[in-house]
Amino acid sequence: MQNLNVNGKAPAQEDALPSSVRTPIQLIGDIARMMGDRIRSTGEEHPVSQKSGRLLLMELARRDGRTQLDLVHATHLKAPTISVALQKLEKDGYVSRRPDEYDLRATRVFLTEKGRALDDKIRRHVHAEESEAMKNLTDSERETLMRLLNKIKTNLTDTSEKDGDLY
Repeated sequence: MQNLNVNGKAPAQEDALPSSVRTPIQLIGDIARMMGDRIRSTGEEHPVSQKSGRLLLMELARRDGRTQLDLVHATHLKAPTISVALQKLEKDGYVSRRPDEYDLRATRVFLTEKGRALDDKIRRHVHAEESEAMKNLTDSERETLMRLLNKIKTNLTDTSEKDGDLY
Protein backbone atom coordinates (compact mmCIF):
# COMPACT_ATOMS: atom_id res chain seq x y z
CA MET A 1 0.00 0.00 0.00
CA GLN A 2 1.36 3.39 -0.99
CA ASN A 3 1.95 6.06 1.66
CA LEU A 4 0.17 9.16 0.37
CA ASN A 5 1.98 11.41 2.85
CA VAL A 6 5.34 10.52 1.30
CA ASN A 7 4.38 11.32 -2.27
CA GLY A 8 2.62 14.55 -1.27
CA LYS A 9 -0.92 13.57 -2.20
CA ALA A 10 -2.39 13.80 1.30
CA PRO A 11 -2.04 16.25 4.18
CA ALA A 12 0.14 15.28 7.10
CA GLN A 13 -1.87 13.72 9.93
CA GLU A 14 -0.79 16.46 12.34
CA ASP A 15 -2.54 19.05 10.12
CA ALA A 16 -5.84 17.20 9.92
CA LEU A 17 -8.43 17.69 12.67
CA PRO A 18 -10.33 14.63 13.81
CA SER A 19 -13.81 14.64 12.28
CA SER A 20 -15.37 14.83 15.76
CA VAL A 21 -13.70 18.19 16.53
CA ARG A 22 -15.97 21.12 15.64
CA THR A 23 -14.90 24.73 15.67
CA PRO A 24 -17.15 27.26 17.43
CA ILE A 25 -18.29 28.70 14.10
CA GLN A 26 -19.13 25.23 12.77
CA LEU A 27 -21.14 24.58 15.92
CA ILE A 28 -23.01 27.88 15.49
CA GLY A 29 -23.81 26.83 11.89
CA ASP A 30 -24.99 23.40 13.06
CA ILE A 31 -27.27 25.00 15.66
CA ALA A 32 -28.66 27.50 13.12
CA ARG A 33 -29.46 24.69 10.66
CA MET A 34 -31.07 22.58 13.41
CA MET A 35 -33.21 25.52 14.53
CA GLY A 36 -34.29 26.19 10.95
CA ASP A 37 -35.17 22.52 10.44
CA ARG A 38 -37.19 22.45 13.67
CA ILE A 39 -39.07 25.63 12.80
CA ARG A 40 -39.88 24.32 9.32
CA SER A 41 -41.00 20.94 10.71
CA THR A 42 -43.82 22.40 12.83
CA GLY A 43 -46.24 21.06 10.25
CA GLU A 44 -47.50 24.49 9.24
CA GLU A 45 -46.53 25.86 5.89
CA HIS A 46 -45.45 29.47 5.81
CA PRO A 47 -46.36 31.25 2.59
CA VAL A 48 -42.96 32.97 2.70
CA SER A 49 -40.65 30.04 2.14
CA GLN A 50 -37.43 31.93 1.49
CA LYS A 51 -35.23 32.78 4.46
CA SER A 52 -34.67 36.26 3.04
CA GLY A 53 -38.41 36.94 2.95
CA ARG A 54 -38.88 35.87 6.57
CA LEU A 55 -35.90 38.00 7.60
CA LEU A 56 -37.36 41.05 5.83
CA LEU A 57 -40.74 40.55 7.52
CA MET A 58 -39.06 40.41 10.93
CA GLU A 59 -36.97 43.53 10.24
CA LEU A 60 -40.01 45.47 9.03
CA ALA A 61 -41.96 44.37 12.11
CA ARG A 62 -39.15 45.84 14.25
CA ARG A 63 -39.23 49.13 12.34
CA ASP A 64 -41.70 49.65 9.55
CA GLY A 65 -41.22 52.08 6.68
CA ARG A 66 -37.59 51.36 5.91
CA THR A 67 -35.78 51.91 2.65
CA GLN A 68 -34.21 49.02 0.75
CA LEU A 69 -30.76 50.30 1.72
CA ASP A 70 -31.78 50.27 5.41
CA LEU A 71 -32.86 46.65 4.95
CA VAL A 72 -29.55 45.75 3.26
CA HIS A 73 -27.63 47.06 6.28
CA ALA A 74 -30.01 45.53 8.85
CA THR A 75 -30.12 42.04 7.32
CA HIS A 76 -26.63 41.81 5.80
CA LEU A 77 -28.22 40.50 2.61
CA LYS A 78 -27.11 41.68 -0.82
CA ALA A 79 -29.15 44.43 -2.49
CA PRO A 80 -30.32 42.20 -5.41
CA THR A 81 -31.52 39.56 -2.91
CA ILE A 82 -33.53 42.23 -1.05
CA SER A 83 -35.00 43.53 -4.32
CA VAL A 84 -36.17 40.09 -5.50
CA ALA A 85 -37.55 39.14 -2.07
CA LEU A 86 -39.45 42.44 -1.78
CA GLN A 87 -40.96 41.98 -5.24
CA LYS A 88 -42.30 38.57 -4.18
CA LEU A 89 -43.52 39.84 -0.80
CA GLU A 90 -45.29 42.75 -2.50
CA LYS A 91 -46.86 40.51 -5.15
CA ASP A 92 -48.14 38.18 -2.41
CA GLY A 93 -49.58 41.09 -0.40
CA TYR A 94 -47.25 41.03 2.61
CA VAL A 95 -45.59 44.42 2.02
CA SER A 96 -46.34 47.64 0.19
CA ARG A 97 -43.92 50.23 -1.14
CA ARG A 98 -44.62 53.96 -1.11
CA PRO A 99 -42.57 57.02 -1.97
CA ASP A 100 -41.01 58.81 1.00
CA GLU A 101 -43.15 61.86 1.78
CA TYR A 102 -40.07 64.09 2.24
CA ASP A 103 -37.72 62.66 -0.39
CA LEU A 104 -39.61 61.43 -3.44
CA ARG A 105 -36.46 59.71 -4.72
CA ALA A 106 -36.64 57.25 -1.81
CA THR A 107 -39.14 54.42 -1.51
CA ARG A 108 -40.26 53.11 1.88
CA VAL A 109 -41.36 49.52 2.55
CA PHE A 110 -44.26 48.83 4.92
CA LEU A 111 -45.84 45.66 6.25
CA THR A 112 -49.47 45.11 5.33
CA GLU A 113 -51.91 43.63 7.86
CA LYS A 114 -51.40 40.29 6.11
CA GLY A 115 -47.64 40.66 6.51
CA ARG A 116 -47.93 41.61 10.17
CA ALA A 117 -50.14 38.58 10.88
CA LEU A 118 -47.65 36.26 9.18
CA ASP A 119 -44.74 37.81 11.09
CA ASP A 120 -46.59 37.21 14.37
CA LYS A 121 -47.15 33.56 13.44
CA ILE A 122 -43.50 33.02 12.45
CA ARG A 123 -42.30 34.85 15.57
CA ARG A 124 -44.35 32.53 17.83
CA HIS A 125 -42.76 29.45 16.21
CA VAL A 126 -39.25 30.89 16.49
CA HIS A 127 -39.83 31.86 20.14
CA ALA A 128 -41.07 28.36 21.01
CA GLU A 129 -38.02 26.71 19.42
CA GLU A 130 -35.65 29.21 21.01
CA SER A 131 -37.18 28.56 24.44
CA GLU A 132 -36.67 24.83 23.94
CA ALA A 133 -33.05 25.32 22.84
CA MET A 134 -32.20 27.60 25.77
CA LYS A 135 -34.22 25.87 28.52
CA ASN A 136 -31.25 24.53 30.50
CA LEU A 137 -29.23 27.76 30.50
CA THR A 138 -29.16 30.05 33.51
CA ASP A 139 -29.73 33.78 33.09
CA SER A 140 -26.00 34.32 33.59
CA GLU A 141 -25.14 31.74 30.91
CA ARG A 142 -27.59 33.38 28.51
CA GLU A 143 -26.00 36.79 29.11
CA THR A 144 -22.51 35.36 28.57
CA LEU A 145 -23.60 33.59 25.39
CA MET A 146 -25.16 36.79 24.00
CA ARG A 147 -22.07 38.83 24.88
CA LEU A 148 -19.76 36.34 23.14
CA LEU A 149 -21.96 36.00 20.05
CA ASN A 150 -22.22 39.80 19.75
CA LYS A 151 -18.41 40.02 19.90
CA ILE A 152 -18.14 37.52 17.04
CA LYS A 153 -20.73 39.43 15.02
CA THR A 154 -18.92 42.72 15.65
CA ASN A 155 -15.61 41.17 14.56
CA LEU A 156 -17.17 40.00 11.30
CA THR A 157 -18.97 43.29 10.71
CA ASP A 158 -15.82 45.32 11.38
CA THR A 159 -13.78 43.12 9.04
CA SER A 160 -16.36 43.41 6.24
CA GLU A 161 -16.54 47.20 6.56
CA LYS A 162 -12.74 47.53 6.48
CA ASP A 163 -12.59 45.37 3.36
CA GLY A 164 -15.24 47.54 1.71
CA ASP A 165 -17.80 44.73 1.54
CA LEU A 166 -21.17 46.38 2.14
CA TYR A 167 -23.13 43.13 1.96
